[in-house]
This record gives sequence, structure tokens and C-alpha cells, in this order.
Amino acid sequence: MSINNNALSTYRLLKATAEVAEQSLAGRIQHYRAHLKTEEKELRTYTQKAAADLLGVNNRTLKRRHDQGDFDNINIKKGANGHYAYTLSNIFAMAEVLGVSADQRKEKDKLQVIVINSLKGGCGKTTSLVNIAAALATTNIKRYRIGIIDLDPQGSSSSFFPSNDHEPITVGDLMRDCIDLDEGETWEDLVSSAFQTTHIPNIRVLPSGMDDFYFEHETATELKESSSYESTRHYHKLKEKVIEPVQDEFDIILVDTAPSLNFMFYNALMASTSMLIPVHPEAVDFDANNKYLKRLGEIYHTVAALGHEGWDFMQFLVTNYVKGNHSQRDIVKDVRSAFGRQVMSYPINHSSAITASSSSFNTIFDQKTSDSLASRESLLKAQENIKDVVDELEMLIRSNWPSTQSSLAE
Repeated sequence: MSINNNALSTYRLLKATAEVAEQSLAGRIQHYRAHLKTEEKELRTYTQKAAADLLGVNNRTLKRRHDQGDFDNINIKKGANGHYAYTLSNIFAMAEVLGVSADQRKEKDKLQVIVINSLKGGCGKTTSLVNIAAALATTNIKRYRIGIIDLDPQGSSSSFFPSNDHEPITVGDLMRDCIDLDEGETWEDLVSSAFQTTHIPNIRVLPSGMDDFYFEHETATELKESSSYESTRHYHKLKEKVIEPVQDEFDIILVDTAPSLNFMFYNALMASTSMLIPVHPEAVDFDANNKYLKRLGEIYHTVAALGHEGWDFMQFLVTNYVKGNHSQRDIVKDVRSAFGRQVMSYPINHSSAITASSSSFNTIFDQKTSDSLASRESLLKAQENIKDVVDELEMLIRSNWPSTQSSLAE
């Protein structure tokens, strides 16, 4: 098959563009790593007061336990000022010494798989997801085991949790079943190892990669060659090949999706127990979201007919809300009027701290106030705002766990 000259020129242009894009991406990564104090990303440390607050004890108790040598086996370092600088791992180990039990889901509690999706780009979907995950992990002592699955081949949420592996196993690799097992290795072992540890001790991430786009092509080809759903189970692959093998290792899994209706999205729906839909309160975004919602029932019907058991909750999360903006305020009123209690009580407010943190692929919980590119006041306000959102989300999650029903009722 011959290619005409114009098409050949277009191909060469795209190849040259790809080289420039690759160099630009490498430059961004190099610039990002230049701002790290070590090769590995590190979570901020906590003062003694902050550690005591998180552990639910007072400063005096913590100091006494230090003096008694109760924490001598924990590698707690001191900062330049001579005071203890606690890592989150230190605090979790101290909780064990103090008898503060982890408050994770129990055997009969369902793994919560929360899909965060919108077909409108730029609504703060990924930024919301990574900050919510960080807040769930770092602002309480419950020690939730949190997974993040990056189902967007562009890898936006993966960028916040950089891997030391230059060629990590991706979610697409697992769904396409294109990884050979080592001798004696089980599929469960492979999937578990693919969820990579991060700088936050109780968050693990299953990254994506550009080759994950092939899942769409290969699935379409597979469907063309097969007449039976049972032979392809193309909407069950995320659930059966990725999540079920590791379901006992997590309490909450957050799934980031691309803004498109593709096979990956249907897989996310089939695996989901809940849905969180970000809404940017601008007229164009709100209208686009409403058009999506008009079709969402029909879209969901496909997976429901194939055995999905329904969501525990579906909530709308207002994002990037500018206080004092009358137009946005009116749209938020319209959203609340239309969807009532399905709208989260707290919006994620527009914040220079979130913008600054995201520009360096950090969540707002990664940084000390002294290291933030935004003001101390802006960072603290943003952290409190996200924590308010997460407190409400946590209540929704725990209201669907039988083991927590009695405590919630009290």
C-alpha cells in the first residue's frame, strides 16, 4: 500500500512533533525532580504537636512516652531546630505502641470502589481525586488502605505519585493480560506488585501508560471476532483481573477516568460501588454535564444488564468554586435545587495553594507551609476545605459498612 506525498509529510510532521513532546516531557520531569530534596518524593514531616493531635493525645503524654523510651525502636529523626520531625510512618508506628487501633473495614464490609468521572475536561477531576486520597490517608489515624487506579492513559493522577520503575506494569497491561508470570508467581502476586507503594505509606497506585490506549483497539478487535459476551467479558476486566485479586488489601479504591465514553469507562462502571461527579460551576460546563447526565442512565443500563449490583451512592462535587462570584453562586444554587442531597455539602474552593501544588505534581497535604509556593493562609484554608469534603465522603463510605452502623447511630 502506497502513501501519498501529503500524507507522508503529515506523518513526518507528527513524528517530529512527538520528538519535541518527548523532550518537553523529559524536561518537565527533570525540572520537577530538581525541586526534590532526594531522588524519592517525600511526604512532609509533622511537629510534635501535630503528631499528638493526630494520635489523639496531648503533648505532655507524647513527651512522657518519649522519655520512657517507648518509641526508641522507631526511627524518629530530628529537624535542624533539634525538635522531632515525625513522618507519617513514624506516627502510625507510634499509634501501635499507644494502642490506637487502625479503624479499617472489617471482613463483611464492602470494598468501596469510587469512580470519579466527568465527560467535561478541566473540571478538576484528577486534582480532586489525588487531594481527596491524600486527605483520607493523612488527616486521621484510621490508617485506611487506599488504592488509586489511573484509568486515563495520559497518566495525570499517576504523575502525583511518581514511580521509581521506568517501565511499571500498568492497569492496561493487566486488563490486556499481556504480562507473563514468573515461575511460581500467581496472578494475585503480579497484580499486588503492580500497585506501587508511594511516599504516603497507606496509598498505593496502579499507574497507566500511553500503551493502555491499545486496550480500546484490542477489545474492539476481540468483539469483532467473537459473538459471545461470556467469551470476552470485556466490561468485567477491571473488576475481575485487577480489583478482585487484591480486594482484601484495600479499604477504598479511587478510580480516575478519562473524559470519554470508551471501554475503559464501562469497565470502571462495572467495577464501581459508588460514583463521584465533579461539577465546575460555569454555564458551559454545567450544560455539558447535564447532557452527559441525560445519557448516563442509558450507559449504566448496559452494565446493569450484565450483573452490576448498583451504587451505594452517587454524589456531585462542586469544584474550583470562586467565593463571591455571583454567576457561580447562581449555578451552584441551580445544581442544589436540581439534585438536592446528592450534592456534597462543601464545594472544593478555588485556591492558589491547590494550583501551586498541582503545578509541581504535589497534593496540598505533601508540603509544609514554609515550602508552599502559596501563602501559609491559603494552604491551611485549602487543607481545611478538602478535609471538610473528605469528612462527608468518609461518612458516606462508612454508612455502607455494617461494622460501623452502631457507631454512626450513636
